[in-house]
Amino acid sequence: MPRAFGVRREFADVPAAVRAWVEAALGAQVVEAETQVGGLSPGGAARLRTAAGERAFVKAVGASLSDGTADLFRHEVVVLSALPDVPYRTRLRSSYDDGDWVGLLLDDVDGRFPDLSDAGEAAAVWDTVSIQSAELLPPPTDLVGIGSLAQTAHRMVATWQAAIVAAPETYLPSWAVRRLPELLKRIVDLPDRLPSESLCHWDLREDNLLLRPDGSVVILDWGMARLGPCWADRFSVAVQWAALPYFDEVMTGWPWAPEADLITDLMVLIGGRLAWLAVQPARLGLPTMPALTGAVSRDLLIGARRRLADRE
Repeated sequence: MPRAFGVRREFADVPAAVRAWVEAALGAQVVEAETQVGGLSPGGAARLRTAAGERAFVKAVGASLSDGTADLFRHEVVVLSALPDVPYRTRLRSSYDDGDWVGLLLDDVDGRFPDLSDAGEAAAVWDTVSIQSAELLPPPTDLVGIGSLAQTAHRMVATWQAAIVAAPETYLPSWAVRRLPELLKRIVDLPDRLPSESLCHWDLREDNLLLRPDGSVVILDWGMARLGPCWADRFSVAVQWAALPYFDEVMTGWPWAPEADLITDLMVLIGGRLAWLAVQPARLGLPTMPALTGAVSRDLLIGARRRLADRE
Protein backbone atom coordinates (compact mmCIF):
# COMPACT_ATOMS: atom_id res chain seq x y z
CA MET A 1 0.00 0.00 0.00
CA PRO A 2 1.48 3.39 -0.93
CA ARG A 3 2.54 5.44 2.06
CA ALA A 4 2.49 9.20 2.57
CA PHE A 5 5.31 9.90 4.99
CA GLY A 6 5.67 12.87 7.30
CA VAL A 7 8.47 15.40 6.96
CA ARG A 8 11.30 14.49 9.32
CA ARG A 9 13.22 16.99 11.44
CA GLU A 10 17.01 16.73 11.22
CA PHE A 11 18.84 15.56 14.34
CA ALA A 12 20.75 18.87 14.41
CA ASP A 13 17.40 20.67 14.67
CA VAL A 14 15.98 18.84 17.68
CA PRO A 15 16.39 20.71 20.98
CA ALA A 16 19.89 20.86 22.44
CA ALA A 17 18.68 19.07 25.58
CA VAL A 18 17.60 16.09 23.51
CA ARG A 19 20.94 15.95 21.70
CA ALA A 20 22.77 16.22 25.03
CA TRP A 21 20.77 13.30 26.42
CA VAL A 22 21.67 11.18 23.39
CA GLU A 23 25.40 11.87 23.72
CA ALA A 24 25.33 11.28 27.47
CA ALA A 25 23.57 7.94 26.95
CA LEU A 26 26.07 6.93 24.26
CA GLY A 27 29.07 8.27 26.14
CA ALA A 28 30.51 10.02 23.09
CA GLN A 29 29.86 12.85 20.65
CA VAL A 30 27.57 12.17 17.71
CA VAL A 31 29.55 12.79 14.53
CA GLU A 32 27.09 11.47 11.96
CA ALA A 33 23.28 11.53 11.87
CA GLU A 34 21.45 10.08 8.88
CA THR A 35 17.80 11.14 8.83
CA GLN A 36 15.38 8.28 8.14
CA VAL A 37 12.11 8.37 6.23
CA GLY A 38 9.01 6.45 7.22
CA GLY A 39 6.12 7.00 9.56
CA LEU A 40 3.79 9.96 9.69
CA SER A 41 5.09 12.23 12.43
CA PRO A 42 7.29 15.31 11.86
CA GLY A 43 9.70 14.47 14.67
CA GLY A 44 13.33 13.52 14.25
CA ALA A 45 14.44 9.98 13.36
CA ALA A 46 18.09 9.28 12.62
CA ARG A 47 20.73 6.60 12.52
CA LEU A 48 23.69 7.84 14.55
CA ARG A 49 27.41 7.21 14.69
CA THR A 50 29.57 8.48 17.54
CA ALA A 51 33.20 9.55 17.60
CA ALA A 52 33.93 6.18 19.23
CA GLY A 53 32.38 4.36 16.27
CA GLU A 54 29.25 3.20 18.11
CA ARG A 55 25.95 3.17 16.24
CA ALA A 56 22.43 3.75 17.52
CA PHE A 57 19.04 4.98 16.37
CA VAL A 58 17.10 7.87 17.89
CA LYS A 59 13.61 9.18 17.39
CA ALA A 60 12.19 12.20 19.17
CA VAL A 61 9.14 14.43 18.90
CA GLY A 62 7.74 17.45 20.68
CA ALA A 63 4.09 17.77 21.63
CA SER A 64 3.97 21.11 19.81
CA LEU A 65 4.92 19.40 16.54
CA SER A 66 2.41 16.58 16.36
CA ASP A 67 -0.90 15.92 18.01
CA GLY A 68 -0.66 12.76 20.11
CA THR A 69 2.68 11.44 18.84
CA ALA A 70 4.55 12.24 22.05
CA ASP A 71 2.06 10.12 23.99
CA LEU A 72 2.55 7.28 21.52
CA PHE A 73 6.29 7.48 22.21
CA ARG A 74 5.63 7.36 25.95
CA HIS A 75 3.47 4.30 25.42
CA GLU A 76 6.24 2.68 23.40
CA VAL A 77 8.74 3.26 26.22
CA VAL A 78 6.43 1.40 28.62
CA VAL A 79 6.00 -1.50 26.21
CA LEU A 80 9.64 -1.89 25.21
CA SER A 81 10.74 -1.66 28.84
CA ALA A 82 8.61 -4.73 29.60
CA LEU A 83 9.63 -6.83 26.59
CA PRO A 84 12.60 -9.21 26.62
CA ASP A 85 15.46 -8.70 24.18
CA VAL A 86 15.01 -10.83 21.05
CA PRO A 87 16.63 -10.60 17.61
CA TYR A 88 13.41 -9.45 15.92
CA ARG A 89 12.91 -6.33 18.10
CA THR A 90 15.09 -3.31 18.68
CA ARG A 91 16.40 -2.87 22.22
CA LEU A 92 15.49 0.30 24.09
CA ARG A 93 18.74 1.74 25.41
CA SER A 94 17.48 4.95 26.98
CA SER A 95 14.51 7.31 26.95
CA TYR A 96 13.97 11.03 27.44
CA ASP A 97 10.90 13.00 28.52
CA ASP A 98 10.87 16.65 29.58
CA GLY A 99 7.10 16.99 29.40
CA ASP A 100 7.24 18.31 25.83
CA TRP A 101 9.86 16.37 23.89
CA VAL A 102 9.99 12.59 24.18
CA GLY A 103 12.83 10.54 22.77
CA LEU A 104 13.79 6.89 22.42
CA LEU A 105 17.36 5.70 21.89
CA LEU A 106 17.44 2.23 20.35
CA ASP A 107 19.90 -0.20 18.86
CA ASP A 108 20.59 0.61 15.23
CA VAL A 109 19.38 -1.87 12.61
CA ASP A 110 21.09 -2.26 9.27
CA GLY A 111 18.08 -2.88 7.08
CA ARG A 112 15.41 -1.60 4.72
CA PHE A 113 11.65 -1.79 4.48
CA PRO A 114 10.56 -5.20 3.15
CA ASP A 115 8.88 -5.52 -0.22
CA LEU A 116 5.71 -7.42 0.63
CA SER A 117 5.02 -8.07 -3.05
CA ASP A 118 8.10 -10.32 -2.99
CA ALA A 119 7.07 -13.81 -1.89
CA GLY A 120 10.32 -14.49 -0.04
CA GLU A 121 10.30 -11.24 1.88
CA ALA A 122 6.61 -11.58 2.70
CA ALA A 123 7.26 -15.12 4.00
CA ALA A 124 9.99 -13.80 6.29
CA VAL A 125 7.55 -11.22 7.68
CA TRP A 126 4.80 -13.81 8.25
CA ASP A 127 7.27 -16.12 10.01
CA THR A 128 8.51 -13.36 12.31
CA VAL A 129 5.00 -12.21 13.16
CA SER A 130 4.03 -15.79 14.01
CA ILE A 131 7.11 -16.27 16.22
CA GLN A 132 6.44 -13.05 18.10
CA SER A 133 2.73 -13.81 18.51
CA ALA A 134 3.64 -17.12 20.12
CA GLU A 135 6.21 -15.41 22.34
CA LEU A 136 3.71 -12.83 23.61
CA LEU A 137 0.94 -15.33 24.41
CA PRO A 138 0.31 -14.73 27.27
CA PRO A 139 1.53 -11.11 27.50
CA PRO A 140 4.34 -9.99 29.83
CA THR A 141 3.07 -9.75 33.39
CA ASP A 142 4.76 -6.42 34.21
CA LEU A 143 3.03 -4.28 31.58
CA VAL A 144 1.41 -1.25 33.20
CA GLY A 145 -1.45 0.80 31.81
CA ILE A 146 -1.76 -1.04 28.50
CA GLY A 147 -5.19 -0.73 26.95
CA SER A 148 -6.95 -3.49 25.07
CA LEU A 149 -8.15 -3.92 21.53
CA ALA A 150 -11.60 -4.53 23.01
CA GLN A 151 -11.55 -1.02 24.49
CA THR A 152 -10.50 0.39 21.12
CA ALA A 153 -13.35 -1.52 19.47
CA HIS A 154 -15.84 -0.05 21.97
CA ARG A 155 -14.79 3.45 20.85
CA MET A 156 -15.19 2.43 17.22
CA VAL A 157 -18.69 1.09 17.87
CA ALA A 158 -19.54 4.39 19.55
CA THR A 159 -18.45 6.24 16.39
CA TRP A 160 -20.79 4.08 14.32
CA GLN A 161 -23.69 4.67 16.70
CA ALA A 162 -23.17 8.42 17.13
CA ALA A 163 -21.91 9.61 13.73
CA ILE A 164 -22.16 7.00 10.99
CA VAL A 165 -25.78 6.05 11.68
CA ALA A 166 -26.75 9.72 11.57
CA ALA A 167 -25.27 10.30 8.10
CA PRO A 168 -24.21 6.99 6.56
CA GLU A 169 -23.96 8.41 3.02
CA THR A 170 -21.19 10.71 4.23
CA TYR A 171 -18.96 7.83 5.25
CA LEU A 172 -19.99 4.55 3.66
CA PRO A 173 -20.20 3.19 0.11
CA SER A 174 -23.71 2.70 -1.26
CA TRP A 175 -23.79 -1.07 -0.65
CA ALA A 176 -22.99 -0.53 3.03
CA VAL A 177 -25.61 2.20 3.37
CA ARG A 178 -28.24 -0.22 2.04
CA ARG A 179 -27.15 -2.89 4.50
CA LEU A 180 -26.61 -0.61 7.49
CA PRO A 181 -28.91 -2.47 9.95
CA GLU A 182 -27.16 -5.75 9.15
CA LEU A 183 -23.71 -4.23 9.57
CA LEU A 184 -24.63 -2.63 12.88
CA LYS A 185 -25.91 -5.95 14.17
CA ARG A 186 -22.60 -7.57 13.21
CA ILE A 187 -20.37 -5.07 15.01
CA VAL A 188 -22.30 -4.06 18.12
CA ASP A 189 -21.03 -6.95 20.25
CA LEU A 190 -17.64 -7.25 18.56
CA PRO A 191 -15.65 -5.81 21.52
CA ASP A 192 -16.89 -8.72 23.66
CA ARG A 193 -15.48 -11.17 21.11
CA LEU A 194 -11.91 -9.81 21.29
CA PRO A 195 -9.94 -11.49 24.10
CA SER A 196 -6.97 -9.83 25.80
CA GLU A 197 -4.84 -12.95 25.61
CA SER A 198 -1.72 -11.51 23.99
CA LEU A 199 0.28 -8.32 23.52
CA CYS A 200 -0.33 -7.10 19.99
CA HIS A 201 1.76 -4.56 18.08
CA TRP A 202 -1.38 -3.58 16.12
CA ASP A 203 0.41 -1.30 13.64
CA LEU A 204 2.42 -3.66 11.44
CA ARG A 205 3.02 -2.01 8.06
CA GLU A 206 6.02 -1.98 5.72
CA ASP A 207 7.45 1.13 7.39
CA ASN A 208 7.28 -0.48 10.84
CA LEU A 209 9.34 -3.45 9.65
CA LEU A 210 12.96 -3.76 8.57
CA LEU A 211 14.62 -6.50 6.56
CA ARG A 212 18.27 -7.10 7.40
CA PRO A 213 20.78 -8.10 4.69
CA ASP A 214 20.65 -11.68 6.02
CA GLY A 215 16.89 -11.80 5.38
CA SER A 216 15.78 -11.59 9.02
CA VAL A 217 13.00 -9.19 10.03
CA VAL A 218 12.90 -6.59 12.80
CA ILE A 219 9.66 -5.16 14.19
CA LEU A 220 9.63 -1.44 15.05
CA ASP A 221 7.41 1.24 16.61
CA TRP A 222 5.26 -0.06 19.46
CA GLY A 223 3.24 3.09 20.12
CA MET A 224 -0.07 1.44 19.16
CA ALA A 225 0.45 -1.77 21.18
CA ARG A 226 -2.65 -3.27 22.79
CA LEU A 227 -3.72 -6.39 24.63
CA GLY A 228 -5.77 -8.45 22.23
CA PRO A 229 -6.22 -11.74 20.39
CA CYS A 230 -3.17 -13.72 19.33
CA TRP A 231 -4.09 -13.31 15.65
CA ALA A 232 -4.31 -9.50 15.74
CA ASP A 233 -0.84 -8.83 14.32
CA ARG A 234 -1.35 -11.20 11.43
CA PHE A 235 -4.53 -9.25 10.71
CA SER A 236 -2.71 -5.89 10.87
CA VAL A 237 -0.19 -7.05 8.26
CA ALA A 238 -2.89 -8.64 6.10
CA VAL A 239 -4.89 -5.39 5.98
CA GLN A 240 -2.51 -4.26 3.24
CA TRP A 241 -4.24 -6.82 0.97
CA ALA A 242 -7.75 -6.34 2.35
CA ALA A 243 -9.20 -5.50 -1.07
CA LEU A 244 -7.79 -8.68 -2.61
CA PRO A 245 -8.68 -12.38 -2.19
CA TYR A 246 -5.11 -12.95 -0.93
CA PHE A 247 -6.25 -11.41 2.36
CA ASP A 248 -8.73 -14.25 2.82
CA GLU A 249 -6.03 -16.82 2.10
CA VAL A 250 -3.56 -15.53 4.69
CA MET A 251 -6.21 -15.23 7.40
CA THR A 252 -7.16 -18.92 7.17
CA GLY A 253 -5.39 -22.26 7.41
CA TRP A 254 -2.99 -21.53 10.28
CA PRO A 255 -3.11 -22.68 13.93
CA TRP A 256 -4.70 -19.59 15.48
CA ALA A 257 -6.95 -18.62 12.58
CA PRO A 258 -10.08 -16.91 13.94
CA GLU A 259 -13.61 -17.46 12.72
CA ALA A 260 -14.24 -15.92 9.32
CA ASP A 261 -17.20 -13.87 10.58
CA LEU A 262 -15.08 -12.31 13.31
CA ILE A 263 -12.55 -11.08 10.76
CA THR A 264 -15.28 -9.78 8.45
CA ASP A 265 -16.96 -7.93 11.28
CA LEU A 266 -13.65 -6.37 12.33
CA MET A 267 -13.09 -5.19 8.77
CA VAL A 268 -16.52 -3.54 8.79
CA LEU A 269 -15.95 -1.93 12.18
CA ILE A 270 -12.53 -0.51 11.38
CA GLY A 271 -13.47 0.41 7.82
CA GLY A 272 -16.32 2.59 9.04
CA ARG A 273 -14.28 4.19 11.80
CA LEU A 274 -11.47 5.06 9.37
CA ALA A 275 -13.98 6.44 6.87
CA TRP A 276 -15.19 8.77 9.61
CA LEU A 277 -11.63 9.78 10.50
CA ALA A 278 -10.84 10.48 6.84
CA VAL A 279 -13.29 13.39 6.74
CA GLN A 280 -12.18 14.95 10.04
CA PRO A 281 -9.74 17.89 10.00
CA ALA A 282 -6.11 16.77 9.85
CA ARG A 283 -4.48 16.60 13.26
CA LEU A 284 -1.53 18.82 14.09
CA GLY A 285 1.61 17.60 12.34
CA LEU A 286 -0.22 14.75 10.56
CA PRO A 287 -1.40 16.27 7.25
CA THR A 288 -1.31 12.97 5.35
CA MET A 289 -3.43 11.06 7.88
CA PRO A 290 -6.88 11.70 6.33
CA ALA A 291 -5.74 10.43 2.92
CA LEU A 292 -4.17 7.35 4.48
CA THR A 293 -7.18 6.49 6.62
CA GLY A 294 -9.45 7.00 3.62
CA ALA A 295 -7.42 4.59 1.49
CA VAL A 296 -7.31 1.89 4.19
CA SER A 297 -11.03 2.33 4.83
CA ARG A 298 -11.85 1.77 1.15
CA ASP A 299 -9.77 -1.41 1.04
CA LEU A 300 -11.31 -2.80 4.22
CA LEU A 301 -14.86 -2.15 3.05
CA ILE A 302 -14.12 -3.64 -0.39
CA GLY A 303 -12.83 -6.73 1.38
CA ALA A 304 -15.80 -6.86 3.73
CA ARG A 305 -18.20 -6.70 0.78
CA ARG A 306 -16.34 -9.55 -0.91
CA ARG A 307 -16.48 -11.66 2.22
CA LEU A 308 -20.18 -10.93 2.70
CA ALA A 309 -20.71 -12.30 -0.82
CA ASP A 310 -22.44 -9.12 -1.95
CA ARG A 311 -23.05 -9.44 -5.70
CA GLU A 312 -24.91 -6.22 -6.37
